[in-house]
Amino acid sequence: MPAPLPIQPLARALDHSLSLPGSKSITNRALILAALADGETQLEGALFSRDTRIMLAALDLLGFKTTSDEASARITVQGQGGRIPCNSARIDVGNAGTAARFLTAFLALRDGGVYHLDGDAAMRQRPMAGLLESLVSLEAADFEFHGEPGHFPFTLNAKGYKGGKVAVDASASSQILSALLLAAPSNPTGTGEAGSPIKLICPEVRPHYVAITSKMREDFGAAPVVATESGEYALPLTSYCAPASGSYAIEPDVSAASYFLALTLIHGGSLRIPNLSGDPLQSDAHFVEVLAQHGLKVDAAHNEWTATCSEANDLKRGHREINFNSISDTFLTYAAITPLLGDSVRITGIAHTRHQETDRIAGMAAELSKLGQLVKEEEGALTIQPKPNELRARAMQARNSGQLLSIDTYEDHRFAMSFAVLASYDLLGDGKPWLAIKDPTCCAKTYPGFFDALDSLRHV
Repeated sequence: MPAPLPIQPLARALDHSLSLPGSKSITNRALILAALADGETQLEGALFSRDTRIMLAALDLLGFKTTSDEASARITVQGQGGRIPCNSARIDVGNAGTAARFLTAFLALRDGGVYHLDGDAAMRQRPMAGLLESLVSLEAADFEFHGEPGHFPFTLNAKGYKGGKVAVDASASSQILSALLLAAPSNPTGTGEAGSPIKLICPEVRPHYVAITSKMREDFGAAPVVATESGEYALPLTSYCAPASGSYAIEPDVSAASYFLALTLIHGGSLRIPNLSGDPLQSDAHFVEVLAQHGLKVDAAHNEWTATCSEANDLKRGHREINFNSISDTFLTYAAITPLLGDSVRITGIAHTRHQETDRIAGMAAELSKLGQLVKEEEGALTIQPKPNELRARAMQARNSGQLLSIDTYEDHRFAMSFAVLASYDLLGDGKPWLAIKDPTCCAKTYPGFFDALDSLRHV
């Protein structure tokens, strides 16, 4: 593994414009919908990252025709009207949760198809059982497990969706429900092959990414679906179609925006992020409300966000408790900068993050503790008592011994990016690096150009 990457602190307040890559979550949903649709779709502003390349490679293996132009962030998909061309394939989903779950439900469409799926070591531990059990109950697929039951690797024997009603356990990941919402009602265009409508009963699910799925289904021709109070989704048979314009715009990654909003908060100045509306699909937009408690202002007019913060702003506030359930990808951004934010904070609503790329609660507790912060870890919460003087003392001690403090990233992109924000602060007042990030290449999962973007903010 290469040496940790030292982070050069920013020397001045921001006055920059920064374009963000497309959202991973939206890009991978759009790839599935475009493949299912009748007609050709151009995805504009698409993300090219490890996770989206995994999805693209899988579609290519399955016989779909796709073309990619990274320079213009465009992917063209020739949809097959609900059909999967190849009836067998070996697919490696890496550690891409969206690819793993969306493809599994998608492959069940191909009656008689036999597909071998596996992922990396971390993916083999991530929750899949809720989806697999639902597919078996719907008689849409059965599975042969080649390791731990309910996990990768497995062979999927597809039977096609023929209707029915099933209780779906998506408590571990809303992607389980989204996967079924995308694929289960798909009706091959112009045929009567599909059976009855499908009902999914899923009362315990985090609704925010499911809302993205529902809106995107409508953009590809599906009728609106609203869950009942008991969490029942009645899905009529749907023949997806390419958008009338032939193109679909991928929204910029709002989770990625969180790092640069936090940078603006701790450095002051102004940062402009183009192509973001005042009402984005992604719920992580509500992270601005958390940072507003510390003085950050965001103007979302004219299809651009402008974040501003006075350099003289006092970031410190009294003890606070913040529920991050609907914006959980951003809890790491906030937790990483807590040493600069004054009094203690209790971050709640994050139990599900123990089952993501890594155990994010345990990892964040470990890294902040290494930096001298007091951390209380609970099943679904973290309480952090900032100790800025201890952080400085440890940084100075490392510097005096010819080293830097360093952060383990657990092969998790959000650790690398979150702590890079903290490291950009001139903690020792000399403009020199004091914190380094191990395995910075893990950012390739969703934001391969993150450290280049961070470096661009050092230049006027």
